[in-house]
Amino acid sequence: MTITTSNDVPSSSGDKPQFLIFFSSGAPPWCPDCVDAQPAVDKVFGGSNVDGHIVLVGEKPEWKTPDNRFRKEYAIKCIPTITKVVNGNEVARLEDSECKDVNIVANFVKP
Repeated sequence: MTITTSNDVPSSSGDKPQFLIFFSSGAPPWCPDCVDAQPAVDKVFGGSNVDGHIVLVGEKPEWKTPDNRFRKEYAIKCIPTITKVVNGNEVARLEDSECKDVNIVANFVKP
């Protein structure tokens, strides 16, 4: 339905699931795995009634530091990562190659 993008995590939307897509910065993204996941993300979040928010984790040097805030605050170990958040709490996640498969991503966002 809608894909939004920013350098930060938006505030929680209550009991409606929120999907956060942690992705590399840049146009095109510097991360080859993010480039490979882009078609699945676009198809699922751009063509359904589910909203997704792309959170840009920074340029490569910023992402690679152990002090990257998304690594510390959200336990993001790899990109791309898609998290499902309900009432401000993460309830599920997809990581790396799972984010590249349109069927896996589509099933992940089903209610």
